Amino acid sequence: MAKLRIEGLNRDVLKKRSIVMLKWEDDPEKRLGLVVPFDCTLDNLRAEAEKAVRALAKELEEATIQGP
Repeated sequence: MAKLRIEGLNRDVLKKRSIVMLKWEDDPEKRLGLVVPFDCTLDNLRAEAEKAVRALAKELEEATIQGP
């Protein structure tokens, strides 16, 4: 099972969104940035990050690859 560590939280005040930055613990070259609610607090950041990761995983399960 992959373990991701929260590396940061960026706020885009113009677009009123926040982006949580994640990094794989076993492969620091792998990084991921996902949108979380703008009003996300540090207390609920982990829960919001988990929701965002699970939503992305679900979306990727149904994704198709387009190519040349």
